[in-house]
Amino acid sequence: MKRPIKMFAIKAVSLLLFYSFSTPSIGQVKWPANQLLPSFPAPAKVQDFITLRENSPYSSAEMYLFTSLKGIVNRTKPRIFSYEGDAFAEGPHTWLQSLGLSWSEPADKWDLITKYRSEISGVIVYDPAQEHTINLATVLAKSKGALIASPLLLAKLTAAPYNLPVLLDLQGKFSSKLEVYQSLYDTYWPHLDHRLLIGLNPNAHKAALREYAVALGSAVIWLDPEVAGESELLNKFLSSMSPGAIFMGWWPQEGPGVQRASKYGIATVASDWCANLTVHSGTSRNVKIKPIPPRPALKNKIYVAFILSDGDNLQFTEHLMRKLWNNPDRGAVPMGWTVSPAMLDAMPGALNYYWQSSTSNDNLISGPSGYGYTYPNTWTDENLLKQFVAKTEDYNARAGLRVITIWNTITGGINPNVGNVYAGQAKSLLGVTAQNTGGGLTIYNDSLPGMALTCNYCTNEQAMKDHIARASAGWDKTSPRFMIIQAQPWQGVTPTSFKNVANSLNEDYVVVRPDHLFQLIREEKGIPINAK
Repeated sequence: MKRPIKMFAIKAVSLLLFYSFSTPSIGQVKWPANQLLPSFPAPAKVQDFITLRENSPYSSAEMYLFTSLKGIVNRTKPRIFSYEGDAFAEGPHTWLQSLGLSWSEPADKWDLITKYRSEISGVIVYDPAQEHTINLATVLAKSKGALIASPLLLAKLTAAPYNLPVLLDLQGKFSSKLEVYQSLYDTYWPHLDHRLLIGLNPNAHKAALREYAVALGSAVIWLDPEVAGESELLNKFLSSMSPGAIFMGWWPQEGPGVQRASKYGIATVASDWCANLTVHSGTSRNVKIKPIPPRPALKNKIYVAFILSDGDNLQFTEHLMRKLWNNPDRGAVPMGWTVSPAMLDAMPGALNYYWQSSTSNDNLISGPSGYGYTYPNTWTDENLLKQFVAKTEDYNARAGLRVITIWNTITGGINPNVGNVYAGQAKSLLGVTAQNTGGGLTIYNDSLPGMALTCNYCTNEQAMKDHIARASAGWDKTSPRFMIIQAQPWQGVTPTSFKNVANSLNEDYVVVRPDHLFQLIREEKGIPINAK
């Protein structure tokens, strides 16, 4: 009988603290009912710039601490910008410059705790022996106005000049991972916004998206659908979420996580390594879209479109894509850049930057499989799928995206009923891609071309050349042929790679943007060329 009594006491005390230390809502974060993700207040013109890296014995503890400081401060007015970059990153001041923001860097980032002391009520101490209490502390930080503190930093934080009281000490309160998340589900989840659930590994994601989670007070979990006990509790969270809800962050494993969420009609907005969404989400929502340039003439040629994958991941568009955008060969040949329609809410200023700095050869298209990464074939409720696609259509139209890369697992095609839903609900689409390599062309509902990729995840130039050669076999030059090469960016593919592959092709080939390729397919098949 001791454990139930102990857990009841924990829940009662925790819930009391949840309410008694709750700070009044100032209302700066806005989340209209029809909006996928919330909008933050406009960021301050001059940001306090800090670097968060693991380079000292206490750096891990400091990353949790300062990412929670960012969340608490930025929820009312984004004023702190951090750089956490690695080899894939864009550079420390790149986005500040691109967004027209200035910055100042304190001599010691601890000075920011003093600067913003009036906005901090105290600290929540996590239990290093139960690392998942870090996620629970993340959930509670907003309501208590609290920083997430390691016991290693407690003496410093409670002494002058900070004098921060301990609002909640989670040490010794839980004996297992499941106990932590069961407490979160039973005690706090009923009072949180069910439109959003965030997945963060407490050991790996010490900063990054954690600042966004703190600012919103959203539920944060790390549950594996492949592990007994965790799977059942995960189902409880997912089944109680609102229709059209979003899972942000990431999963312990990609396929099982995305598939499990898909079964509940929930899309994943990959974003675990996003570092400054509280700042990005407050930028102007005025996105200026450029019109599609005139397509080339339809001839008896082999038309090749290049696509760079993984733009559904907000951290890719924040980091590596921004780095690749500076490649000197960008614009040399047509290519498609996948981005997330959810950028309209989460990173509108960044989306506008990409549009305004794009060349006529840069084609922004939607990553899988619309406003979030999901396997549409797995959705069991067709009405929910229709709502997902209709919402995607709304966001794509405002983001200027006319092509969607649809994923049904890493290698799957599109079920006919799913293709027909996209055709019926997304009238402005020029076409969609499918992951069943070499699967050819399907016209859904006599109106929407779906083209299987010729290569669904090429990793280098030679692989692209080989796939093009194989797909060209048997072409007799009496009709056009179409192919799409999708490459992934994590092993060195850049705009230069696409230029080199394009330069290796002879006069039988024409490299085109993805939207142009689908316009040419539509022309050849007698479908209205510009869709809606």
